[in-house]
Amino acid sequence: MKYPCEMIQDLLPLYLDGICSEDSKKVIEKHLSECSACKEYCAAMREADGMETDVYNVDRERQKAASFQAVKKRILRRQILAAVIAVIVLIAITCALTSVLKSTVEVAEYNDNISVSMVNGDLVGRLQSSRICQATIKRVTLNANGQEETYLFFCVENTKWDVLTTSDEVFSEYILCPDDKNADQIDAVYYYTGEYAGIESMNSEELQRIINDSVLLWHK
Repeated sequence: MKYPCEMIQDLLPLYLDGICSEDSKKVIEKHLSECSACKEYCAAMREADGMETDVYNVDRERQKAASFQAVKKRILRRQILAAVIAVIVLIAITCALTSVLKSTVEVAEYNDNISVSMVNGDLVGRLQSSRICQATIKRVTLNANGQEETYLFFCVENTKWDVLTTSDEVFSEYILCPDDKNADQIDAVYYYTGEYAGIESMNSEELQRIINDSVLLWHK
């Protein structure tokens, strides 16, 4: 049975999509083998479908690329924001730690880093590789066996910040006893980090225990 071209051309979309029945497929293929006009029409439809698919794929790839770029920008913004927050947090922690270290005052332990010398009539204490922020000084005069001796006990305090940040070449000085306060009458200077309360009124035996726990830094 011969079918008109119009009917075959109406069925071609179903044929090209592969959804027509098996009988219709056989009829269409037989007709195409015999009709050059419908065969050309079918080839044109195939080409048109291919072009539409290519355009669709290009558009889809462009959309995917645009979406990918948008995701990259969002990720980059988040990374930048995270980096800024990390820097701010680091600065805040550093400032807080610095403040704590600068406010933490402690007695400087003797480690061959403290010395005493007479400078222009003044007794001067020197702290190496740190800075003196305050000092405790006690002048004690002791009469023993009719002989009077005058001792100077002192300790200095610094901050943990100065201990960590001051180089070994840097030192700070503190006048322990000025010339106009009779520095020349001091017989010995000791570095003592213990309790200073009541040290001026101690007897010779008690004072000797303090001396035993001290470091002699200067004497006449």
